[in-house]
Amino acid sequence: MSELRQEVDQYLDRCFESEEAPRVSELATMLAVPREKLSREFMSQYGIALSAYLKQRQLQHAQKLLSSSAESTTRVGYLCGFGTRRTFYRAFRRGTGTSPDQYRRTVR
Repeated sequence: MSELRQEVDQYLDRCFESEEAPRVSELATMLAVPREKLSREFMSQYGIALSAYLKQRQLQHAQKLLSSSAESTTRVGYLCGFGTRRTFYRAFRRGTGTSPDQYRRTVR
């Protein structure tokens, strides 16, 4: 794994621990790199937009928590950095084609 990917993943882990939404602009500031340059570099190395990668990882983390914890779906959303229950449900449905509640029922 490249140094860039490690830094992005470490940033995501910190976001999840503090229940903060991951943001490309915040990551760029932390890395002292212009946001546009960081996004271009990530896209060129991984073939996915950095913002899409951040969202993908949020949803993967949510899926993991939904399948392995007893936390409420609302709490899972907060633990994954979504600011509101509605935002979490909308993003989850867009990303997976199902609601968090439906997903949990199918994996248990």
